[in-house]
Amino acid sequence: IAAAVDIWARGPAALPPPRQPRTPVLPVEGERNVLITSALPYVNNVPHLGNIIGCVLSADTFARYCRLRNWNTLFVCGTDEYGTATETRALEEGLSPQELCDRYHAVHADVYAWFRISFDHFGRTTTPQQTRIAQDIFQRLLARGFLLQDTLEQLRCESCGRYLADRFVEGTCPFCGYAEARGDQCDKCGKLINAVELK
Repeated sequence: IAAAVDIWARGPAALPPPRQPRTPVLPVEGERNVLITSALPYVNNVPHLGNIIGCVLSADTFARYCRLRNWNTLFVCGTDEYGTATETRALEEGLSPQELCDRYHAVHADVYAWFRISFDHFGRTTTPQQTRIAQDIFQRLLARGFLLQDTLEQLRCESCGRYLADRFVEGTCPFCGYAEARGDQCDKCGKLINAVELK
């Protein structure tokens, strides 16, 4: 505490010169290396202030602190382009999932740039490199016996020729009777549900 008070009293002139950022940011032997990530926002909408506060602002603040300490810091994030929310929004907007992802990734990047969020890299979950990394992790877990296989019943829409994701299925919760439960979880009682269990 005494050291912090002393530096504060001497002002910014007492600080060491800021580290010049390297590209790419890689670990440096013998230095403090810090990797910072934040929750990946779904790419199915325009981010608003609540998304920024709840998702990236605290990580950005910590990244800035680390850089001020001259720690070798890498702050990464990106858009989550997989999942039902993306598919649902693409159907609503009459776009393919890829077209939707391309559109909203650019919107997200612009919004975070406008707020001056200090990402070192803002990527996408659909890049070939990301896919290789995720598949490698999956294959290693599978090879070591850490994954379980199970069978799950799904509902199918014959008119559109597809299995329905849990979010597409609504009904009455079998536990509490809430009439607007979705096929993954009841928003009233919080219980997890399989879509085929809904009334």
